Amino acid sequence: MTAIDPVTFEVIRHRLLAITDEQGATLAAISGSTHVVEASDYNVGLYLPDGSVAAMGRTILSHSSSMAAITRSVIGDCADDPGINAGDMFIVNDPWKGTVHAQDVGVVAPIFYQGELLAWTGAMCHMVDVGGMTPGSFCIDATDSYQEGLQMPPTKLVDGGKVRTDVWNLVLAHTRMAATVNLDLRALIAANHTAIRAMTALADKYGAETVRAVMSSLIELSEKRLRNRLARLPDARLHSRAFLDNDGGLALSRENATYEVDLVLTKRGDSLHFDYSASSPQAKGYINCAFSGMMAGIAAALLPTLAYDAPWNEGLFKPVEVHCPEGLICNASRPAAVSGGALEAGWLVEMTAIECLSKLAACSDELIAEAQAVPAGGPDKFVLTGAGENGGRQTYVIMDCLATGGAAYAHRDGVWTQGQHNIERQKISNVEAVEMDSPLLYLWRGLVADSGGAGRTRGGMSMGAVYTVHGGRDVTALNSAHGWEVPNSTGIFGGYPGAQNTRTVIHDSDVRARLAAGQIPAVEELSGDRPVMRGRQGLYHLGDDDVLATVPQAGGGWGDPLERSLPALQADLDFGAVTPEAAVRVYHAVLDGEGRVDEAATLARREQLRDERRGWPADRPLPAQPQGARTRLHPLGDRLDVVEADDARWVACHCGVVLAPATEQWRRHAGMSVVHDVHALGHATRLDEGLELRLYACPGCGRLHTADVVRREAAHLDDIRLLDAEV
Repeated sequence: MTAIDPVTFEVIRHRLLAITDEQGATLAAISGSTHVVEASDYNVGLYLPDGSVAAMGRTILSHSSSMAAITRSVIGDCADDPGINAGDMFIVNDPWKGTVHAQDVGVVAPIFYQGELLAWTGAMCHMVDVGGMTPGSFCIDATDSYQEGLQMPPTKLVDGGKVRTDVWNLVLAHTRMAATVNLDLRALIAANHTAIRAMTALADKYGAETVRAVMSSLIELSEKRLRNRLARLPDARLHSRAFLDNDGGLALSRENATYEVDLVLTKRGDSLHFDYSASSPQAKGYINCAFSGMMAGIAAALLPTLAYDAPWNEGLFKPVEVHCPEGLICNASRPAAVSGGALEAGWLVEMTAIECLSKLAACSDELIAEAQAVPAGGPDKFVLTGAGENGGRQTYVIMDCLATGGAAYAHRDGVWTQGQHNIERQKISNVEAVEMDSPLLYLWRGLVADSGGAGRTRGGMSMGAVYTVHGGRDVTALNSAHGWEVPNSTGIFGGYPGAQNTRTVIHDSDVRARLAAGQIPAVEELSGDRPVMRGRQGLYHLGDDDVLATVPQAGGGWGDPLERSLPALQADLDFGAVTPEAAVRVYHAVLDGEGRVDEAATLARREQLRDERRGWPADRPLPAQPQGARTRLHPLGDRLDVVEADDARWVACHCGVVLAPATEQWRRHAGMSVVHDVHALGHATRLDEGLELRLYACPGCGRLHTADVVRREAAHLDDIRLLDAEV
């Protein structure tokens, strides 16, 4: 390692990253799939001979650990029979062999140089359909994996440079979209060929040992950088719980329960321990994920939060330990249904990990700027099937649900239509492209006011859309979402949740008559039958006079909404990010006759509300306030601190009131108010009857410190506990 001069190291390091960029460009140029070219739902990478990630693409983060797992499965299953040789490539889409769900198809290839294994390369993308019960292969009615389409363990697809036609035909025989999948397979193979040629040229120039040494050094560099960062953070135990509000399309009232993904994250020294063992048992429906899906969620949270300035590779997983017994919703055992796992249990693994890692970062003055509220908690899938104007029956996956508002940070609002947190380079379709390819006509697409979670800084707005069928025959839609009756995009340190998924369908509307009259009607203006929608709606018919309107989840807010500055709130009103009604209801503004913020009246109203909060009941009285000098040890967010005084450690509000000894739950000493009307806090209108929102405020100043989503019978959430405070 020491023999490699720094210039050579940097040249090879950047060349490895450039190779992954070239792989991605090749894949996108050949595929043509909307998942690849619009959603960026793919990834590529380079791996050491043992499968360790050395360099990865910067597209969808959840595939980073998945591709390494696939490569290791190929090594373990195929080394002896059928053998791994130059010119071979292997296909995998088995969720128990590394993929997140069966729709994610990976192709990996060994790179031999002068007869020795130099490295591996791989490419993976989400394919529009791999068979199963439902077009698009999100099989919401499935009760086991056998109903969810083709699931291939490591299988040799290319043998010595020649495609195995029998395997190729087997894959295409299982999909409703053979032409699209055919191009996807060619794109994956081409991406690997791009890497093989480039890595061979790199080894020709610098030597195989030098290239391998740089790859290994990159892994060591990333591990060292993350461990050093962790070592500077206080030791802490953090807890986050997220809810899945139904189990799939089964619609079994007794079993269609609300499930939990429960994380206890412990940081000690330079390591992280993720414990998901308190999560719900695996469900009968398709919402589970296998172990690979859980690891994908952890990776998507960890990399941009604590490893934002390190090379993204295997070294970032070395300080990580994960505990989750098999048979739970986020580590389901075969043959559990898992086709929705990437967007269901696996998604909430990511959300809980982001919350815990952000709260850990918020215990550091150095890293608090990297902490964020919970981003959009999961999309409402929209898969359309039908015959368009050309007469051919097609399956279309509409990507508008990905245009979600980002979460708030301590120092800034969330970004409007940032996109999903786990997709680095995301795009969505142009309206014209969707209308050209599918039997849909847009009536409207744009930013949704009030969708971002309220707070001192608020979440970004999501993009909603309104569609009607145009020029189609026998059109069916599939919609399926969690976050329907549960706030998944929760706020942080007093911030409110962002919008939940919302969907409205109007059958037999008067939309065509209004369009013929020169009107583009708003949804609320249309007549017609409005059926009650469910989160897991499943397949339903859409006719020429039907309208579908959707609003996706949006990121949560940061901090007490009463502390949002009045100039910022006025700017929100001027732009339309916040409606006048929400400014009054959520931010407690007083508006004058012209609809502008009345500064004096608003400040008085807010002070009145703080005074009301001071009277909220608490489980326990405040402790006797320490009299000695106080030394600040750590922040707990940006409005609470751990301080030392009178030979003890305490949790104190910035107003000066000590809430509790640092060894106790401060929530027991704070004023609490319970809310069952989720609309009082934001855009959403539905809340699972078994849940409630608990608001906790300082009894001294009335500042809101947290808004928790919990089960009605649950104990207070103990979300941050600094372990050195227990000494």
